Amino acid sequence: MNRHPLPEHLASQIDDLFPERQILVAVSGGADSMALFRGLEEISSDFKLRIHVAHLDHQLRGEASRADADWVESACQDLNIPCTIGSADVVSLSKASSLGVEEAARNARYLFLEETARQTGCLAMALAHTADDQAETILHHIVRGTGLAGLAGIPRVRELARGVRVVRPLLDLERSVVLDYLERIGQDFRTDETNEDESYTRNRIRQQLLPLLAERYNSNVGEALRRLGLQAAEMHAAFEMLAAELLDRVLDSSAENECRLKWQPLASAPRPLVREMFAEMWRRRGWPRQNMGFDHWDELARIALTGGAATFPGKIDARREGRWLVLRLLDRGPENR
Repeated sequence: MNRHPLPEHLASQIDDLFPERQILVAVSGGADSMALFRGLEEISSDFKLRIHVAHLDHQLRGEASRADADWVESACQDLNIPCTIGSADVVSLSKASSLGVEEAARNARYLFLEETARQTGCLAMALAHTADDQAETILHHIVRGTGLAGLAGIPRVRELARGVRVVRPLLDLERSVVLDYLERIGQDFRTDETNEDESYTRNRIRQQLLPLLAERYNSNVGEALRRLGLQAAEMHAAFEMLAAELLDRVLDSSAENECRLKWQPLASAPRPLVREMFAEMWRRRGWPRQNMGFDHWDELARIALTGGAATFPGKIDARREGRWLVLRLLDRGPENR
């Protein structure tokens, strides 16, 4: 029997995405993650893959959450695949951190995945986002307001932490291919009823907005959004390269808690490039960027070009001092470690 397009698609990416052949697969038990898991398992002998599954119980749905964890563990046992099950009280984490439940859940999930990846020696963790997720994400970013990076949507590969990267090998496949594969191999999956809860913006986009746009404006709206995302990602990558070159040109000195930049060369650079240069500096320094928005980056550019001083999220002080723009980390607290 010919191999299904889904495992074939995974096989075509192994050398590029998983050269170490050791993969931590994040499995919720839903259709997408089970298809990713089973697809990698199907080709594992051909490519000598070592697969380890990770599942986090967010404790958000009581007994249903625990049942999902037990179900994933049982599925791994049936296939003789090692599995790590974790648990996190996301509601308590949300209250303690003043974050929304969705953001607290995301943070807990990635922390668990990073820890499990290190414990199992997997440098790459595979997540099951599909082309449908990509379109939904880009539209979500557009609706709430975004820049070029947000238009790029979900990256195929990104570094989660030093030495550990997130990989999304199903990002080019539509969910219909996922469901067809599961039907072909007779694999069932779990259904999370919160995916139907329209109190979540993402669910309303999936269930209401995208179908409306497809019906009344563009039947191929998903493909149009993904094409926009690809072009934005390519443009942003080029912009990041130019920003890195500009930073290398103006950076005069860099100590643990202080950087000095020559501000004069920035006067001839396009302002968007100056903003991106500061974002590149934040990335290199490991300074927190979560609360840095457009206005913050633009204020940094203004200070560099016209003078003044300000303190930015993460307690980063920026001021012009003679020929220099000086950036200082005022407090090396937990958020900056």
